[in-house]
Amino acid sequence: MDRVLGVAIGIATVCLIFSILASHLQEIWASFSARRAATLEIALNHMLSDPTLSESFFTHPLIQSISFSPTRGSIFRRKAPKEARPTYIASDQFSKVLQSILTSTSNIKGVELPGLIAALPDSKLKSRLQTLTLGVEKDAAACNAAIEKWYDDTMERINGLYKRNTQVALLFIGLGLAVACNVNLLRVGRTLWTSAPTRDQLNALARQYSCSDSTNCADQKYEQARKDLETNLNLLPIGYQGFHYREYKEYVLTNWGWPILGEWIFNLCGWLVAAIAVSLGAPFWFDLINKFINIRMVGQKPSTAEDRKIGPSTSPGVKT
Repeated sequence: MDRVLGVAIGIATVCLIFSILASHLQEIWASFSARRAATLEIALNHMLSDPTLSESFFTHPLIQSISFSPTRGSIFRRKAPKEARPTYIASDQFSKVLQSILTSTSNIKGVELPGLIAALPDSKLKSRLQTLTLGVEKDAAACNAAIEKWYDDTMERINGLYKRNTQVALLFIGLGLAVACNVNLLRVGRTLWTSAPTRDQLNALARQYSCSDSTNCADQKYEQARKDLETNLNLLPIGYQGFHYREYKEYVLTNWGWPILGEWIFNLCGWLVAAIAVSLGAPFWFDLINKFINIRMVGQKPSTAEDRKIGPSTSPGVKT
């Protein structure tokens, strides 16, 4: 059981390290491509269903104050917003700006939200707002709360879509890292199963990563220990150490057949498993490492007071 847990902890630690690296790369790509701003803009355009209203919304002074222009000249800007756009808008801010632009564009003044909705010209947005405020048409506060909930529900669905897209991006980034760094999880697992020193090394590193106390994690000894362990990961079959292209080419030409194909199938499967593992994200592997370590550190169940009281009297040769 201890061996199985050691292998599981080692694999989870390798996945955590590369998941952290993949997450950083994904965030860099997301910032250059302005994915969050683009996703929010698409969602608001669907909600308002009117290009004129959308333009008025994004050019509103309150929205402009929280809008930032994406990185200029980036090769990732094909779908990025062309103008300054916000990456996040609070629900109460959305409701206020929406009422402001509806008042100005429709030239309706001096009325509360229910009267404003009723006075709007027929449109998809008016139909949506009337449906949202059905039954509370005379209560301005309830109408405002309904619009804010509509916005929050929409953002929740958009966040779910963003997370799924992020997971797909992590899958491809993970595959690239697996091939570039030769991270074959199948080979890593086999090494951990057969090599006790490698297993101990990875388990020691896992205990460092499982640190949940911010005070202890900030300690210099903790940081130094983690760096030392990370530099000694050469025990794992990761990377292309000792690989020479010419020698390998001659080896392939001489021994072409099932052994070579089988080796490449094994590599491709291991890389794909690593990519799928990385796509699960660093938080998943961090939590899993903590769970494995907690299971491994659980000892025998301590005896209760009743057990200690009964034990001596029933033991042979003990006088009472």
